[in-house]
Amino acid sequence: MGDRTKVVALVRTSAADADRNSIWSTIERSATDLGATGAADPNLADSASATSALTGLVVSKVTSAFAEGDPLVALVELWGEGIDADGLIDRIVPAALRERGGLEVTTATCSEMVFREVTDYARPGSPWQVKLAGTAFRRDDFTPDAFFDYWANVHAPIGGSVPGVGGYTVSRLRSGQLGSEQADAIIEQWYPSAQAFSDAQSTEPAKAAWNDVGNYAKTTGTVFWLMTESVIIQPPATGPGTLEA
Repeated sequence: MGDRTKVVALVRTSAADADRNSIWSTIERSATDLGATGAADPNLADSASATSALTGLVVSKVTSAFAEGDPLVALVELWGEGIDADGLIDRIVPAALRERGGLEVTTATCSEMVFREVTDYARPGSPWQVKLAGTAFRRDDFTPDAFFDYWANVHAPIGGSVPGVGGYTVSRLRSGQLGSEQADAIIEQWYPSAQAFSDAQSTEPAKAAWNDVGNYAKTTGTVFWLMTESVIIQPPATGPGTLEA
């Protein structure tokens, strides 16, 4: 299947004493309210038809960060064409919450590369109980096209062979900003459990994947998280990924 257009927002807090659980609950509740009423609200976009073009909404909660003190609280993902992304994100992460929680929100429009089909999300009842997400930066000697070509043709077949991996996607930055560090992409992989992810890291395919990263991407500045997801509006089906064609 070809690339899909999506909007990705990273929600981070600068407050050391921030109540992350309270912030997350507000984000999840606001997203749920939007999913129930937003498509019918003409105030969210230039027209009601543009707002109703929202075809998917998933909010992800950080359950474990690889770096101590990592400020990410949530990842918000929207799918659709012609949506008022800024207006929708403002509804999900309102100004009052940003001020109370010391939140920074960066938003980017991406094209989603599908390497392995996303058959379900990291939610209750799913065979995939955890999602790995992380930022990626191309090496300075790679153009954006060369970076993603290497990823699709060389790295993805290695990473996609790690035991336990379900869905595997990469969101390529097209406009906007993926975090204050201005990442080039967000990687997402789904696993049956946090233990399954942990066990997979000692396998030869996982070691080969990590060893290959430096061949096309920077090995410093990246951040990774394990997450669970709340699916507010079921995104469009990805269909089989390029590794499954």
